[in-house]
Amino acid sequence: MSRVKLGAGTYAFRDVNVFEALPRVRRIGFEAIEILAGEGWPTAPARLNRDDRLALSNAIRDQGFDSPALMALLPLCEEGDGARAVEAEFRAVCQLARDLSFSDDPSILSSPIGHQSPAWESGRVRIADRLCDLADIAQEHGVILAAEPHVGNPLDSPEKAVWLMQQTNHPALRLNFDMSHFHVQGMDLRHCIEACLPFAAHIHVKDGYIDADGEVVFQLPGQGSLDLGAYFRILAEHDSTIPVTAEVSAMIWRRPDYDPWAAAEQSFAALDAARRAAGS
Repeated sequence: MSRVKLGAGTYAFRDVNVFEALPRVRRIGFEAIEILAGEGWPTAPARLNRDDRLALSNAIRDQGFDSPALMALLPLCEEGDGARAVEAEFRAVCQLARDLSFSDDPSILSSPIGHQSPAWESGRVRIADRLCDLADIAQEHGVILAAEPHVGNPLDSPEKAVWLMQQTNHPALRLNFDMSHFHVQGMDLRHCIEACLPFAAHIHVKDGYIDADGEVVFQLPGQGSLDLGAYFRILAEHDSTIPVTAEVSAMIWRRPDYDPWAAAEQSFAALDAARRAAGS
Protein backbone atom coordinates (compact mmCIF):
# COMPACT_ATOMS: atom_id res chain seq x y z
CA MET A 1 0.00 0.00 0.00
CA SER A 2 1.35 3.43 -0.93
CA ARG A 3 2.09 5.88 1.84
CA VAL A 4 -0.09 8.99 1.52
CA LYS A 5 2.12 12.06 1.63
CA LEU A 6 1.27 14.97 3.89
CA GLY A 7 1.55 18.43 2.40
CA ALA A 8 1.86 21.98 3.67
CA GLY A 9 0.72 25.09 1.86
CA THR A 10 2.28 28.55 1.82
CA TYR A 11 -1.19 30.04 2.28
CA ALA A 12 -0.29 29.68 5.96
CA PHE A 13 3.04 31.52 5.52
CA ARG A 14 2.11 34.81 3.85
CA ASP A 15 4.66 36.81 5.80
CA VAL A 16 7.45 34.22 5.75
CA ASN A 17 10.19 34.16 3.11
CA VAL A 18 9.37 31.13 1.00
CA PHE A 19 13.04 30.13 0.72
CA GLU A 20 13.21 30.04 4.52
CA ALA A 21 9.88 28.25 4.83
CA LEU A 22 10.68 25.33 2.53
CA PRO A 23 13.46 23.67 4.58
CA ARG A 24 11.65 24.28 7.85
CA VAL A 25 8.44 22.73 6.51
CA ARG A 26 10.48 19.74 5.38
CA ARG A 27 12.12 19.35 8.78
CA ILE A 28 8.70 19.25 10.44
CA GLY A 29 8.02 16.20 8.29
CA PHE A 30 5.83 17.38 5.43
CA GLU A 31 6.49 15.55 2.17
CA ALA A 32 4.58 17.73 -0.32
CA ILE A 33 4.29 21.45 -0.87
CA GLU A 34 1.60 23.76 -2.22
CA ILE A 35 2.43 27.31 -3.31
CA LEU A 36 -0.09 30.10 -2.87
CA ALA A 37 -0.18 32.13 -6.07
CA GLY A 38 -2.13 35.24 -5.21
CA GLU A 39 -2.01 38.92 -4.44
CA GLY A 40 -0.41 39.67 -1.10
CA TRP A 41 1.92 36.68 -1.16
CA PRO A 42 5.57 36.80 -2.24
CA THR A 43 4.78 33.99 -4.70
CA ALA A 44 2.15 35.91 -6.66
CA PRO A 45 2.90 35.58 -10.39
CA ALA A 46 3.55 39.32 -10.80
CA ARG A 47 6.24 39.21 -8.10
CA LEU A 48 8.30 36.39 -9.59
CA ASN A 49 10.48 36.99 -12.64
CA ARG A 50 12.06 34.20 -14.67
CA ASP A 51 15.11 33.92 -12.40
CA ASP A 52 12.94 33.91 -9.28
CA ARG A 53 10.85 31.09 -10.69
CA LEU A 54 13.86 28.99 -11.53
CA ALA A 55 15.34 29.56 -8.07
CA LEU A 56 12.05 28.61 -6.38
CA SER A 57 11.61 25.50 -8.50
CA ASN A 58 15.15 24.42 -7.67
CA ALA A 59 14.65 25.09 -3.97
CA ILE A 60 11.52 22.95 -3.93
CA ARG A 61 13.30 20.10 -5.68
CA ASP A 62 16.37 20.43 -3.43
CA GLN A 63 14.18 19.81 -0.37
CA GLY A 64 13.01 16.51 -1.85
CA PHE A 65 9.49 17.65 -2.68
CA ASP A 66 7.75 16.67 -5.89
CA SER A 67 6.70 19.46 -8.24
CA PRO A 68 4.40 21.76 -6.28
CA ALA A 69 0.69 22.14 -6.50
CA LEU A 70 -0.54 25.72 -6.68
CA MET A 71 -3.45 27.30 -4.87
CA ALA A 72 -5.30 30.34 -6.15
CA LEU A 73 -8.10 32.34 -4.62
CA LEU A 74 -9.82 33.39 -7.82
CA PRO A 75 -13.55 33.99 -8.31
CA LEU A 76 -13.41 31.64 -11.27
CA CYS A 77 -17.06 31.91 -12.22
CA GLU A 78 -17.55 35.64 -11.70
CA GLU A 79 -19.67 37.12 -14.45
CA GLY A 80 -19.76 40.58 -15.96
CA ASP A 81 -16.95 43.11 -16.17
CA GLY A 82 -14.62 41.23 -13.82
CA ALA A 83 -14.56 37.98 -15.80
CA ARG A 84 -11.84 39.11 -18.21
CA ALA A 85 -9.50 40.10 -15.37
CA VAL A 86 -10.07 36.75 -13.69
CA GLU A 87 -9.16 34.97 -16.91
CA ALA A 88 -5.95 37.00 -17.28
CA GLU A 89 -4.91 36.19 -13.72
CA PHE A 90 -5.79 32.55 -14.25
CA ARG A 91 -3.49 32.41 -17.27
CA ALA A 92 -0.70 33.97 -15.20
CA VAL A 93 -1.13 31.39 -12.44
CA CYS A 94 -1.17 28.54 -14.97
CA GLN A 95 2.09 29.82 -16.41
CA LEU A 96 3.61 30.01 -12.94
CA ALA A 97 2.52 26.42 -12.29
CA ARG A 98 4.42 25.22 -15.33
CA ASP A 99 7.46 27.38 -14.56
CA LEU A 100 7.74 25.84 -11.10
CA SER A 101 7.25 22.29 -12.34
CA PHE A 102 10.09 19.83 -12.86
CA SER A 103 7.82 16.95 -13.83
CA ASP A 104 6.31 15.69 -17.07
CA ASP A 105 2.99 15.23 -15.28
CA PRO A 106 0.38 18.00 -15.37
CA SER A 107 0.63 20.62 -12.64
CA ILE A 108 -2.28 20.95 -10.22
CA LEU A 109 -3.94 24.30 -9.63
CA SER A 110 -6.74 24.47 -7.07
CA SER A 111 -9.23 27.25 -6.45
CA PRO A 112 -12.78 27.68 -5.18
CA ILE A 113 -15.17 29.03 -7.78
CA GLY A 114 -16.06 32.08 -5.65
CA HIS A 115 -19.19 33.25 -3.93
CA GLN A 116 -19.74 35.74 -6.78
CA SER A 117 -20.69 32.82 -9.04
CA PRO A 118 -24.24 32.44 -10.33
CA ALA A 119 -26.80 30.78 -8.09
CA TRP A 120 -26.57 27.03 -8.52
CA GLU A 121 -30.11 26.14 -9.57
CA SER A 122 -30.40 28.84 -12.23
CA GLY A 123 -26.74 29.10 -13.18
CA ARG A 124 -25.12 25.68 -12.87
CA VAL A 125 -24.84 25.23 -16.64
CA ARG A 126 -23.10 28.60 -16.90
CA ILE A 127 -20.77 27.56 -14.08
CA ALA A 128 -19.95 24.33 -15.90
CA ASP A 129 -19.36 26.14 -19.19
CA ARG A 130 -17.10 28.73 -17.55
CA LEU A 131 -15.03 26.07 -15.82
CA CYS A 132 -14.65 24.22 -19.13
CA ASP A 133 -13.38 27.41 -20.75
CA LEU A 134 -10.82 27.81 -17.96
CA ALA A 135 -9.92 24.13 -18.16
CA ASP A 136 -9.14 24.67 -21.85
CA ILE A 137 -6.64 27.35 -20.80
CA ALA A 138 -5.24 25.08 -18.11
CA GLN A 139 -4.80 22.26 -20.61
CA GLU A 140 -2.87 24.56 -22.95
CA HIS A 141 -0.38 25.10 -20.11
CA GLY A 142 -0.15 21.46 -19.03
CA VAL A 143 -2.21 22.16 -15.91
CA ILE A 144 -5.21 20.50 -14.27
CA LEU A 145 -7.72 22.86 -12.65
CA ALA A 146 -8.99 21.39 -9.38
CA ALA A 147 -12.22 23.24 -8.52
CA GLU A 148 -12.98 23.26 -4.80
CA PRO A 149 -16.48 22.77 -3.39
CA HIS A 150 -16.69 25.37 -0.62
CA VAL A 151 -19.23 26.15 2.08
CA GLY A 152 -20.95 29.44 1.27
CA ASN A 153 -20.31 29.08 -2.48
CA PRO A 154 -22.85 27.79 -5.02
CA LEU A 155 -20.71 24.65 -5.37
CA ASP A 156 -21.03 23.38 -1.80
CA SER A 157 -21.99 19.69 -1.76
CA PRO A 158 -20.73 16.34 -3.04
CA GLU A 159 -23.85 15.94 -5.18
CA LYS A 160 -23.20 19.25 -6.95
CA ALA A 161 -19.55 18.32 -7.40
CA VAL A 162 -20.43 14.98 -8.97
CA TRP A 163 -22.94 16.66 -11.28
CA LEU A 164 -20.29 19.17 -12.33
CA MET A 165 -17.73 16.47 -13.10
CA GLN A 166 -20.22 14.37 -15.06
CA GLN A 167 -21.60 17.39 -16.91
CA THR A 168 -18.19 18.71 -17.98
CA ASN A 169 -16.17 15.50 -18.40
CA HIS A 170 -13.12 17.65 -19.21
CA PRO A 171 -9.66 16.03 -18.90
CA ALA A 172 -8.18 19.17 -17.33
CA LEU A 173 -11.01 19.79 -14.84
CA ARG A 174 -11.10 17.86 -11.58
CA LEU A 175 -11.92 18.51 -7.92
CA ASN A 176 -9.99 19.77 -4.95
CA PHE A 177 -11.54 17.76 -2.11
CA ASP A 178 -11.63 19.54 1.27
CA MET A 179 -13.79 17.62 3.73
CA SER A 180 -14.06 20.58 6.09
CA HIS A 181 -16.57 22.32 3.82
CA PHE A 182 -18.87 19.32 4.06
CA HIS A 183 -18.07 18.48 7.70
CA VAL A 184 -19.26 21.86 8.97
CA GLN A 185 -22.57 21.21 7.19
CA GLY A 186 -22.97 17.90 9.02
CA MET A 187 -22.42 15.69 5.98
CA ASP A 188 -21.33 12.06 6.30
CA LEU A 189 -17.58 11.47 6.00
CA ARG A 190 -17.69 8.25 3.99
CA HIS A 191 -20.37 9.54 1.63
CA CYS A 192 -18.38 12.69 0.89
CA ILE A 193 -15.09 10.88 0.30
CA GLU A 194 -16.60 8.18 -1.87
CA ALA A 195 -18.52 10.72 -3.96
CA CYS A 196 -15.64 13.14 -4.52
CA LEU A 197 -12.49 11.02 -4.47
CA PRO A 198 -12.97 9.50 -7.96
CA PHE A 199 -12.87 13.03 -9.38
CA ALA A 200 -10.20 14.50 -7.11
CA ALA A 201 -6.78 15.70 -8.25
CA HIS A 202 -5.89 17.49 -5.01
CA ILE A 203 -6.84 17.26 -1.33
CA HIS A 204 -6.97 19.83 1.47
CA VAL A 205 -7.87 19.03 5.05
CA LYS A 206 -8.77 21.14 8.07
CA ASP A 207 -11.44 20.99 10.76
CA GLY A 208 -14.34 23.21 11.73
CA TYR A 209 -17.87 23.70 12.98
CA ILE A 210 -20.81 26.10 12.81
CA ASP A 211 -21.15 28.21 15.96
CA ALA A 212 -24.29 29.23 17.86
CA ASP A 213 -24.72 32.25 15.58
CA GLY A 214 -24.65 30.10 12.46
CA GLU A 215 -21.16 31.23 11.46
CA VAL A 216 -18.57 28.82 10.08
CA VAL A 217 -15.47 28.47 12.27
CA PHE A 218 -12.48 26.67 10.77
CA GLN A 219 -9.87 24.91 12.89
CA LEU A 220 -6.56 23.18 12.39
CA PRO A 221 -6.67 19.48 11.54
CA GLY A 222 -7.21 17.55 14.75
CA GLN A 223 -8.65 20.45 16.72
CA GLY A 224 -12.30 19.61 16.16
CA SER A 225 -14.67 16.71 15.63
CA LEU A 226 -13.56 15.50 12.18
CA ASP A 227 -12.50 11.87 12.69
CA LEU A 228 -9.06 11.87 11.07
CA GLY A 229 -8.54 8.18 11.80
CA ALA A 230 -11.65 7.25 9.84
CA TYR A 231 -10.72 9.80 7.17
CA PHE A 232 -7.37 8.14 6.46
CA ARG A 233 -8.83 4.64 6.73
CA ILE A 234 -11.37 5.44 4.01
CA LEU A 235 -8.69 6.98 1.82
CA ALA A 236 -6.64 3.81 2.31
CA GLU A 237 -9.60 1.60 1.41
CA HIS A 238 -9.71 3.35 -1.94
CA ASP A 239 -5.94 3.22 -2.46
CA SER A 240 -5.69 6.99 -2.72
CA THR A 241 -2.18 8.31 -3.33
CA ILE A 242 -3.13 12.01 -3.56
CA PRO A 243 -1.13 14.02 -1.01
CA VAL A 244 -3.24 15.35 1.86
CA THR A 245 -2.38 19.02 2.32
CA ALA A 246 -3.06 20.70 5.64
CA GLU A 247 -4.80 24.03 5.13
CA VAL A 248 -4.63 26.77 7.75
CA SER A 249 -7.68 28.97 7.31
CA ALA A 250 -7.36 32.74 7.10
CA MET A 251 -9.56 32.76 10.20
CA ILE A 252 -6.49 31.41 12.00
CA TRP A 253 -3.52 32.99 10.24
CA ARG A 254 -5.02 36.48 10.46
CA ARG A 255 -5.10 36.36 14.26
CA PRO A 256 -2.55 38.71 15.85
CA ASP A 257 -1.12 35.87 17.96
CA TYR A 258 -0.78 33.43 15.06
CA ASP A 259 2.39 31.34 15.08
CA PRO A 260 2.82 29.67 11.68
CA TRP A 261 5.31 27.13 12.94
CA ALA A 262 3.23 26.04 15.91
CA ALA A 263 0.26 25.62 13.55
CA ALA A 264 2.37 23.62 11.08
CA GLU A 265 3.76 21.35 13.79
CA GLN A 266 0.35 20.77 15.35
CA SER A 267 -1.23 20.02 11.97
CA PHE A 268 1.51 17.58 10.99
CA ALA A 269 1.39 15.77 14.33
CA ALA A 270 -2.37 15.25 14.12
CA LEU A 271 -2.34 14.12 10.51
CA ASP A 272 0.71 11.89 10.85
CA ALA A 273 -0.73 10.14 13.90
CA ALA A 274 -3.99 9.48 12.06
CA ARG A 275 -2.17 8.35 8.93
CA ARG A 276 -0.02 5.91 10.91
CA ALA A 277 -3.00 4.54 12.81
CA ALA A 278 -4.80 3.94 9.53
CA GLY A 279 -1.79 2.29 7.94
CA SER A 280 -1.96 4.67 5.01
